[in-house]
Amino acid sequence: MFATICFFLFAAICLVSASALLVSKHPINGAMALVLNMLSLAGIYTLVHSTFLGVLQILVYAGAIMMLIVFVIMVLNGAKDTKLPRMDKLGICSVLAVLSGALLLLAVYCNVNLQEDITSINGSVAAVSEHLFDISSRKEELAGISGGYFILFEITGFILLSAMVSAVLLAKRKTPSAKNV
Repeated sequence: MFATICFFLFAAICLVSASALLVSKHPINGAMALVLNMLSLAGIYTLVHSTFLGVLQILVYAGAIMMLIVFVIMVLNGAKDTKLPRMDKLGICSVLAVLSGALLLLAVYCNVNLQEDITSINGSVAAVSEHLFDISSRKEELAGISGGYFILFEITGFILLSAMVSAVLLAKRKTPSAKNV
Protein backbone atom coordinates (compact mmCIF):
# COMPACT_ATOMS: atom_id res chain seq x y z
CA MET A 1 0.00 0.00 0.00
CA PHE A 2 2.84 2.40 0.90
CA ALA A 3 4.61 1.58 -2.38
CA THR A 4 1.47 2.44 -4.35
CA ILE A 5 1.12 5.80 -2.59
CA CYS A 6 4.81 6.58 -3.21
CA PHE A 7 4.45 5.56 -6.85
CA PHE A 8 1.56 7.95 -7.41
CA LEU A 9 3.46 10.69 -5.58
CA PHE A 10 6.54 10.20 -7.77
CA ALA A 11 4.35 9.97 -10.87
CA ALA A 12 2.62 13.24 -9.98
CA ILE A 13 5.99 14.94 -9.42
CA CYS A 14 7.16 13.56 -12.75
CA LEU A 15 4.10 14.90 -14.59
CA VAL A 16 4.24 18.32 -12.93
CA SER A 17 7.96 18.73 -13.65
CA ALA A 18 7.47 17.63 -17.27
CA SER A 19 4.68 20.19 -17.63
CA ALA A 20 6.92 22.84 -16.06
CA LEU A 21 9.60 21.94 -18.60
CA LEU A 22 7.16 22.46 -21.44
CA VAL A 23 5.94 25.88 -20.31
CA SER A 24 9.14 27.34 -18.84
CA LYS A 25 10.34 30.53 -20.46
CA HIS A 26 13.90 30.39 -19.20
CA PRO A 27 16.22 27.55 -20.32
CA ILE A 28 17.79 27.14 -16.87
CA ASN A 29 14.35 26.76 -15.27
CA GLY A 30 13.54 24.11 -17.86
CA ALA A 31 16.78 22.30 -17.08
CA MET A 32 15.99 22.31 -13.36
CA ALA A 33 12.51 20.93 -14.09
CA LEU A 34 14.17 18.18 -16.11
CA VAL A 35 16.45 17.37 -13.16
CA LEU A 36 13.39 17.06 -10.91
CA ASN A 37 11.78 14.80 -13.51
CA MET A 38 14.83 12.54 -13.59
CA LEU A 39 14.99 12.38 -9.79
CA SER A 40 11.35 11.31 -9.62
CA LEU A 41 12.06 8.62 -12.22
CA ALA A 42 14.89 7.40 -9.99
CA GLY A 43 12.39 7.16 -7.16
CA ILE A 44 10.10 5.06 -9.33
CA TYR A 45 12.99 2.76 -10.24
CA THR A 46 13.78 2.35 -6.55
CA LEU A 47 10.16 1.50 -5.80
CA VAL A 48 10.26 -1.42 -8.23
CA HIS A 49 13.35 -2.77 -6.42
CA SER A 50 15.78 -1.71 -9.11
CA THR A 51 18.12 0.34 -6.99
CA PHE A 52 20.96 -0.04 -9.48
CA LEU A 53 18.94 1.72 -12.19
CA GLY A 54 17.79 4.33 -9.68
CA VAL A 55 21.36 5.16 -8.72
CA LEU A 56 22.42 5.21 -12.38
CA GLN A 57 19.51 7.54 -13.16
CA ILE A 58 20.71 9.96 -10.50
CA LEU A 59 24.43 9.73 -11.29
CA VAL A 60 24.32 9.64 -15.06
CA TYR A 61 21.23 11.58 -16.09
CA ALA A 62 20.41 13.91 -13.20
CA GLY A 63 24.10 14.49 -12.50
CA ALA A 64 26.39 14.25 -15.48
CA ILE A 65 24.10 14.79 -18.48
CA MET A 66 22.23 17.67 -16.88
CA MET A 67 25.52 19.30 -15.88
CA LEU A 68 26.56 19.13 -19.54
CA ILE A 69 23.24 20.57 -20.69
CA VAL A 70 23.46 23.48 -18.23
CA PHE A 71 27.09 24.06 -19.24
CA VAL A 72 26.14 24.19 -22.92
CA ILE A 73 23.27 26.60 -22.15
CA MET A 74 25.68 28.86 -20.31
CA VAL A 75 28.41 28.64 -22.96
CA LEU A 76 26.01 29.43 -25.78
CA ASN A 77 24.55 32.26 -23.71
CA GLY A 78 21.11 30.71 -23.95
CA ALA A 79 20.30 31.85 -20.44
CA LYS A 80 20.07 35.53 -21.32
CA ASP A 81 16.85 37.20 -20.32
CA THR A 82 14.82 37.04 -23.48
CA LYS A 83 11.16 36.31 -23.78
CA LEU A 84 10.40 33.03 -25.47
CA PRO A 85 6.98 32.42 -26.98
CA ARG A 86 4.77 30.44 -24.64
CA MET A 87 3.08 28.28 -27.22
CA ASP A 88 3.97 27.86 -30.87
CA LYS A 89 3.28 25.03 -33.30
CA LEU A 90 5.94 22.81 -31.76
CA GLY A 91 4.59 23.47 -28.27
CA ILE A 92 1.06 22.54 -29.32
CA CYS A 93 2.34 19.33 -30.94
CA SER A 94 4.27 18.55 -27.73
CA VAL A 95 1.21 19.04 -25.56
CA LEU A 96 -0.85 16.83 -27.89
CA ALA A 97 1.85 14.15 -27.78
CA VAL A 98 1.95 14.25 -23.98
CA LEU A 99 -1.83 14.02 -23.78
CA SER A 100 -1.84 11.09 -26.22
CA GLY A 101 0.79 9.32 -24.15
CA ALA A 102 -1.20 9.98 -20.97
CA LEU A 103 -4.33 8.52 -22.56
CA LEU A 104 -2.35 5.48 -23.68
CA LEU A 105 -0.93 4.99 -20.19
CA LEU A 106 -4.40 5.36 -18.69
CA ALA A 107 -5.75 2.71 -21.08
CA VAL A 108 -2.90 0.36 -20.19
CA TYR A 109 -3.34 1.02 -16.46
CA CYS A 110 -7.05 0.19 -16.65
CA ASN A 111 -6.37 -3.11 -18.44
CA VAL A 112 -3.39 -4.50 -16.51
CA ASN A 113 -3.14 -6.41 -13.26
CA LEU A 114 -0.66 -4.60 -10.99
CA GLN A 115 -0.22 -7.19 -8.26
CA GLU A 116 3.24 -7.33 -6.71
CA ASP A 117 5.12 -10.58 -7.37
CA ILE A 118 7.40 -11.32 -4.43
CA THR A 119 8.88 -14.39 -6.12
CA SER A 120 10.26 -12.43 -9.07
CA ILE A 121 14.02 -12.32 -9.50
CA ASN A 122 15.56 -8.96 -8.72
CA GLY A 123 18.36 -7.70 -10.91
CA SER A 124 21.84 -7.25 -9.60
CA VAL A 125 24.92 -5.42 -10.79
CA ALA A 126 26.55 -8.70 -11.80
CA ALA A 127 23.53 -9.81 -13.86
CA VAL A 128 23.24 -6.47 -15.65
CA SER A 129 26.96 -6.25 -16.41
CA GLU A 130 27.02 -9.87 -17.59
CA HIS A 131 24.25 -9.11 -20.06
CA LEU A 132 25.62 -5.74 -21.20
CA PHE A 133 29.26 -6.65 -21.62
CA ASP A 134 29.12 -10.33 -22.60
CA ILE A 135 31.02 -10.77 -25.85
CA SER A 136 31.41 -14.53 -25.88
CA SER A 137 27.87 -15.47 -26.96
CA ARG A 138 27.48 -12.78 -29.60
CA LYS A 139 30.65 -13.29 -31.64
CA GLU A 140 29.00 -15.79 -33.94
CA GLU A 141 26.03 -13.48 -34.55
CA LEU A 142 27.97 -10.46 -35.55
CA ALA A 143 30.34 -12.15 -38.00
CA GLY A 144 33.67 -11.09 -36.61
CA ILE A 145 32.57 -7.93 -34.79
CA SER A 146 32.73 -8.33 -31.03
CA GLY A 147 29.30 -8.19 -29.41
CA GLY A 148 27.92 -6.75 -26.24
CA TYR A 149 26.59 -3.30 -25.68
CA PHE A 150 29.86 -1.75 -24.59
CA ILE A 151 30.37 -0.29 -28.06
CA LEU A 152 27.18 1.74 -27.55
CA PHE A 153 28.73 3.30 -24.45
CA GLU A 154 31.83 4.19 -26.46
CA ILE A 155 29.75 5.76 -29.24
CA THR A 156 27.66 7.70 -26.73
CA GLY A 157 30.79 9.07 -25.09
CA PHE A 158 32.17 10.12 -28.48
CA ILE A 159 28.89 11.86 -29.39
CA LEU A 160 28.83 13.74 -26.07
CA LEU A 161 32.46 14.78 -26.49
CA SER A 162 31.88 16.02 -30.03
CA ALA A 163 28.77 17.94 -28.90
CA MET A 164 30.77 19.69 -26.19
CA VAL A 165 33.60 20.58 -28.59
CA SER A 166 31.06 21.88 -31.12
CA ALA A 167 29.34 24.01 -28.47
CA VAL A 168 32.63 25.54 -27.40
CA LEU A 169 33.61 26.26 -31.01
CA LEU A 170 30.24 27.84 -31.75
CA ALA A 171 30.47 30.02 -28.66
CA LYS A 172 34.05 31.01 -29.47
CA ARG A 173 33.10 32.01 -33.00
CA LYS A 174 30.48 34.51 -31.75
CA THR A 175 32.71 36.36 -29.28
CA PRO A 176 34.47 39.51 -30.53
CA SER A 177 37.82 38.38 -29.11
CA ALA A 178 37.76 35.27 -31.31
CA LYS A 179 38.57 37.35 -34.41
CA ASN A 180 42.16 37.72 -33.25
CA VAL A 181 42.69 33.98 -32.92
